[in-house]
Amino acid sequence: MRALVALLALIVFPVAQANWQSASQAMEKVTDKMLVLVTDEEMRKPENIEPLMQKVDAVLGEIVDYNYIGKSVMGKYVRRASDAEVERFSLVFKDTILRTFAKAVSGFDFKGYETVPPSAESPEPDKQIVSVNLLANNGQTYALVYYMVQEGDNWRLVNVLIDGINLRVTFRNQFANLMEKYSKVDAVIDHWEEAMSSVAQESGA
Repeated sequence: MRALVALLALIVFPVAQANWQSASQAMEKVTDKMLVLVTDEEMRKPENIEPLMQKVDAVLGEIVDYNYIGKSVMGKYVRRASDAEVERFSLVFKDTILRTFAKAVSGFDFKGYETVPPSAESPEPDKQIVSVNLLANNGQTYALVYYMVQEGDNWRLVNVLIDGINLRVTFRNQFANLMEKYSKVDAVIDHWEEAMSSVAQESGA
């Protein structure tokens, strides 16, 4: 029995490591492209936010599953939503993410990043966690944790932790708060961008 367990470990561990390597390489490819954008002084100018959003979209579109994340943010309320409302929220949510990121770019001065090897293999090879430390020129380090899910031969990003803050949970709580206020999904979608803008201003973003 021990020999069988040992044999399975020899088989499964390399597969898990290979999957993490694949997921981390996919994330590193995107991160490299993003760093090119955030270090472009011309693109960092406030008047270029729309072109920057387009470029960010082109990069993140390779890996971010906005539809999956949007449904997760809606949480239990997704059952009240029509297919059209789910699709509309996905688009509004995507625009909010892109606009928020583009506005935040001008305030950061990154010089590079480092990928942190996992302390243990994932129990589910098609689900991987990739930890990255973003390094700023002022010496500050930002810890990012990417949650990845494999779809066929590709990896998709479905959640992010930034310095311990779970973005999907944060956005889900915001959606729930707006549902308490407006009661209807379509009304929440109508006010989502405005509400997120207020949250960003309060947090200093």
